This record gives sequence, structure tokens and C-alpha cells, in this order.
Amino acid sequence: MKKILSIILIPFKFFKFHHYLTLLALVAIGVFNFETTLNPTIQHLREDRQILMSFEKWWAEERAQEFKNVGLTPDENLKKQEFELYKERYRIEQPTPIIEERVEQMKGEFLDWWENQGGKEQYAAEHGAYPTDKQYEAELNKWILNYTDKFVRYRWAYVPSRGNTESLLTCSLLIPSVWSYIFFVVFFMFALMQLEKRWNPLIVYAFAIVIAIISGFFVDLLVNTSFFSQFASTRYMGVSLMLCFLLGANTFDQDKSAIPSYVSKISQFGLAISIAIDWFLNPGIFNAVAVESPFFFALGGLAGYKIPHRTDANANKKVVHEETESLTPSERTRKMITNGLEAANNGENDNAARLLRYGLTALLQEEPVKHQEVRDVVNKIAACYLEVPGAQWLEWGELAKQKNIPEAAITLLEKGIGKETDAGLVRRARFDVGELRINSKSDVNVAMDHLARVIKEKDDDMLAEQAKKLMEAAKDILAQQAFAAPKQFKVSN
Repeated sequence: MKKILSIILIPFKFFKFHHYLTLLALVAIGVFNFETTLNPTIQHLREDRQILMSFEKWWAEERAQEFKNVGLTPDENLKKQEFELYKERYRIEQPTPIIEERVEQMKGEFLDWWENQGGKEQYAAEHGAYPTDKQYEAELNKWILNYTDKFVRYRWAYVPSRGNTESLLTCSLLIPSVWSYIFFVVFFMFALMQLEKRWNPLIVYAFAIVIAIISGFFVDLLVNTSFFSQFASTRYMGVSLMLCFLLGANTFDQDKSAIPSYVSKISQFGLAISIAIDWFLNPGIFNAVAVESPFFFALGGLAGYKIPHRTDANANKKVVHEETESLTPSERTRKMITNGLEAANNGENDNAARLLRYGLTALLQEEPVKHQEVRDVVNKIAACYLEVPGAQWLEWGELAKQKNIPEAAITLLEKGIGKETDAGLVRRARFDVGELRINSKSDVNVAMDHLARVIKEKDDDMLAEQAKKLMEAAKDILAQQAFAAPKQFKVSN
């Protein structure tokens, strides 16, 4: 449980003050949507409970006795029939609070009034002409809107056929489903924190607000086409198009190295999830939203490609340069490592990667090399969240191996194995880790696992032959450790 909790809390290590405010706002939006969505259902359940309690009291005090008075036995079947009639009479006096059910009832009531209670005649008298079917639909729609406009989820949503463009300012606060809300929270925080590494946070928030508002206009344009016209009278809400824009911005940049591959892959995966939710889980108009999602993703990619990076990193470079200009090379190296570790702890990943790339390389190349200091620095760097390519970790590992610092070399090489995608580099690194662990007698079983992978991938080259020899040596070490005599301890007085 502790391990699961620690994994869940990892993102909070990189939160800044405005991230907590944003998360608080997202939770508030969730509570607001939960309340406005479920309140009619909760009210309906409460009324059902009140109906049952009221009926039980009426049945016990009056109705059952009335049946006995006329010679009938008030059994359960009779009681059940009476309850349905009682409930029906109650609902005639107190219509259902569930909006969708009430709208369907209102359609029937309006048709009855229109056909049988003088509705047509009243319309003709007021307008001087007999109403057409189209005019009937308009009057029905007007009557229903007078009811639904009492509720936030209908009043704040944008309906293309209605043309209530003022609702474009509020429709993004309404979330169409719980799946959309979960997607919104997770991927908005991801997109925000990743884009902040390249853009000023105010730019990210500005884009989010503007795109959330104008996305309704684009949905309106698509709904005006013949294929999606059937959805023109349904409600548009949510921010999935805005999220697709931010995810697109997280995928493209002029500097390809500015965006880690995992960020790009997660962003593309987010686009696929958004389309799937809007197409399969959300109703009506969200099919049009799903079709427009790739367009907004591409629009965000264009913004990510065109908008320059924030200048904070350049300013940091200048400050560091001025601070270190008067230091000796050795002092400059340690200052760079200290600043890099501090930047990593503050979530400034680009700046941290740059400083530590130069700092650790310089530390490993010093003569004479300080073994204990290297081990301490490597452990600190390995414990940080650092966006450094796998090849860089492997390069550091090779340097540490050459300087005869096996503990640091093992840590760096194993870190690189987990990040590097080049199979050849990974295989060589596995061999080096196996060799270092066997020579230093450190976790020999782990060493054998690495060497077994080397042989499995290719068993007929020189590296495989060397790996086989090392595995034999490892077996001897394990045998010696298994049969080694236990240490004798003297009891002191």
C-alpha cells in the first residue's frame, strides 16, 4: 500500500503553488458538475422514499380498513396495485424532477393541449394564420426551453440550433460525463506541467481559456453540415478540444530534443482517448467533437512549433556563467552540480539536465578522480527525476568504469539500460554491469540475469563468449558464498 501511495504522490513532488490552485479549481468544477448532474436524481429518490412513507401511513390508517369494510382482504397484491395508483396520482400533482423524463412528459402534455384543448385555435387567433408543423415544433421547443432554462446544465450549455452564443463563455464549465472529467483532470495537469517547461504558465492558461471558448464556434460550423445536422439541437459542453490543442502543443517543437519521447507518446495516446470517449461514451454532438479533435491537435502542434521557448533558461545560463566565471575549474564543476541538483528538485528539468550533463562529465574526467565524491554525486543524480537520454547515462557509466568506480558505474549503466532504446548499446551495457558486479562480488545473481540477456539476444559473437565465461566465474562465486564457513564470534565479558 505504501508503494502504491508513493507512486500516486510522485507528481506532487514537482507541483508549484499555482499547480495546487489549479488542482483545487479542477476539484471545484468536479463537485459542481457532480451536484448539478445528480441533484435531480437524488431529489427523485428522496421523493420516492417520501411517497412510500406517505403511502404506508395512508394504507395502515385508512385504505386497508376501507377494503375490509367492503369484504375484501387487503393482501400484498392489492397493496401493490394501490401503491402504483397512489404513486401515479402523486406524480400528476408533483412531476418528476428528472429533467429528461419531465421533458418527455411535457411533449405529450403539449401535444394533447395542441390537438384537443384549443392550442391550434389559440395560435391561429394570435397570429392570424393556421399553424404549420414547423410552427408547432417551434412552439413546443419554446415551451420546453422555458422549463429547461431553470437548470444550469441546460442554461449554460451551448446549443447550435438555438444560437445562444453567450453560453460559449460557460459551456466549458460543464463536463458531459465522468469519463470526460477524469480525462480532463489527468491530461490537463500533464499538459500544463509539460508545456510550462517551454512556455510561460500565463501563456498556457491563456491558450486554454481562449481555445475552450472558440471551440464552440468550430463545433457549430461542423454541425451545420448535413451529416451532423441531426445533433444541432443537442448540448455542447466540456473542454476536450482545448485539451487536444494542448496535447498537440506538447508533441511538436522546432527543437526535437526539447520534447522527451515519452511526452510525445502520452500526448498522442491522450488524443486517441479523447476521440474514443467523445465517439463512444458521450452522446449526440460529441461525435462532431471527436471528428474535430485531430484538427485541434494539429492546431496545437502548430503553436508548439511556432511559439518560442520561455527565456528563463537563457537567463539562468547567464547568471550561472557570471557566478562561475571567477571560480577555479574544480569549483565551477561542483557549483554546476549543486545548481543542477537544485534545479532538478524545483522541477526545472531542462536547466537541470544541462547543468548536470556538463558537471558530472567534468567530475568524472578530473585527475585525480575523487571516488567517494563521485559515488555520492551519482547517487544524488540517480535519485532525481531527470530528463537525460539513455545514451548519456551509458556514457557516464563507461567513464566511471574507466576510472575504476564500480558502484557509480553500475548505478549509471543500469539507469541508462532503463532509458536507452538502441538494442546494441543496451546489450553492451548489460555485459558491463554483469562484469562489474561479478568482479566486485555485488549482487552476483543480478549480474547473471544481465549476462543471460546478453547471450539470449546473440549467442555466437565474442561478447556472448565473454559473457559465458563470466557466468561460470559467477557460479563459482555463488558456490563459495554458499559453502563459506560461518563467522565465529567471541563472547566478551
